[in-house]
Amino acid sequence: MNHLERYAVVILLFALAVLPAAAGAQTTSTTFRTASSSHNRFYWDGSSVPTSTLQQQIRGYRQQSGDLQQKISALGSTAAASVSMPVLFGVGIKDISPNFGDPRSGGRTHEGEDIMAVKGTPIVSPTPAVVLHIETGVDEGNAVYTANPGGETFVYMHLDRFGEGVASGVVLGQGSLIGYVGNTGNASSGPAHLHFEIHNSSGVPVDPFPRLTGEFTIQEKITDLATILMQTSDSTALARFLVTNFRGTFIAALAANITLPAPVIDALASIPAVPAPVSAGGGPLPAGDLDIGSSGAAVVALQEYLIQAASGAAATRLAGAGATGNFGMITKAALVEYQVAVGISPPGGYYGPVTRAFVTAHPLGTAQPPAVSSSSTVGGSGVALSRDLYRGVSGEDVRTLQRLLNANGFTVAETGSGSPGNETTYFGPATEAAVIRFQIARGITPSVGYVGPLTRAALAAL
Repeated sequence: MNHLERYAVVILLFALAVLPAAAGAQTTSTTFRTASSSHNRFYWDGSSVPTSTLQQQIRGYRQQSGDLQQKISALGSTAAASVSMPVLFGVGIKDISPNFGDPRSGGRTHEGEDIMAVKGTPIVSPTPAVVLHIETGVDEGNAVYTANPGGETFVYMHLDRFGEGVASGVVLGQGSLIGYVGNTGNASSGPAHLHFEIHNSSGVPVDPFPRLTGEFTIQEKITDLATILMQTSDSTALARFLVTNFRGTFIAALAANITLPAPVIDALASIPAVPAPVSAGGGPLPAGDLDIGSSGAAVVALQEYLIQAASGAAATRLAGAGATGNFGMITKAALVEYQVAVGISPPGGYYGPVTRAFVTAHPLGTAQPPAVSSSSTVGGSGVALSRDLYRGVSGEDVRTLQRLLNANGFTVAETGSGSPGNETTYFGPATEAAVIRFQIARGITPSVGYVGPLTRAALAAL
């Protein structure tokens, strides 16, 4: 039975389970929740090396040289009671659930915590550490082993790639780069995530979940990122990736008057904001995880989205039941059907980080930016600023924007293109710089040169 056939069977089972239910009934089943829990799906995840063998390997890693042991001793003898989330962006403590001890292939159990995250997201050390070993294994994929305070060893598996400068013997501060989220090794058939292990001073794996109780502050994240951007060979590409996926974090940083690294500022200015996904009724889609037993407005929004997506028979049944706000088996089946239709793997009917990211990138029912209209004039030009403007766009409304800026002391250019009397239809770096000066003067945050609703309103008042 191939990949798609297995998931077709899953959908069929869901369908059979819900047929006897009344059209409006979305019942909760604790047993079903346990069976379908998202973290039970990564059956091949982790290492197949026996625990006793891994203990020996870790002891060997820690005893490679006297110099290394001195570095390890300097970490101290007290283990960290609270471990901060090692994935730097997009994942918080509320986004994870315990999965240590879950069954895995070959009769083994899961010896770490799976943290679902966007592929390519930086992973940092939650404590001071010393790199013990890096490897690329059949099971672990790209993996990094570190010595941590209290004689513990942390392991980071399935990395997309290693962090720049990470090598055996390197001393890491808290927040130093380890690598980037991926799905290498035996996780290659599933979604990207970090498999994170903690081994005690005897090398025995212990459950990380109870100690994953801290999060880096926004200031700490930005400070750590500034260092990472200096390490990477392509700071522009990394900054654009992060802004595309985690724009809200950087907007929050600006709102808190935190200085952003220059590559991030450039990315914010050059990458237009993606409209938040909305349901068919116009409401925002939920930001948190949803599963069997969830209820409320967030579930209503998800149900409306699935109904509008109309992926197949399960969506039709959900439409018949209606957006009740109760996440039951009908909703579960419709979500599985949608995940299969769009290629989200594995399609377990769990609304978590992977599905959220896809839905965010594929909103339904969103209105397109209104066309340029002459119904209300701005600055006497006869053209209204009725859409968002940003670097790279063209149109007569850009010319209007340049005229407004030039006429009010925020000169686009002193001479040539963009100068007073020579305004153009192209929104380039000079226009962006002028917009930033205008935004700063008017107290509009973030002041990144993106002409959105607040800036358009301020321009209309000139």
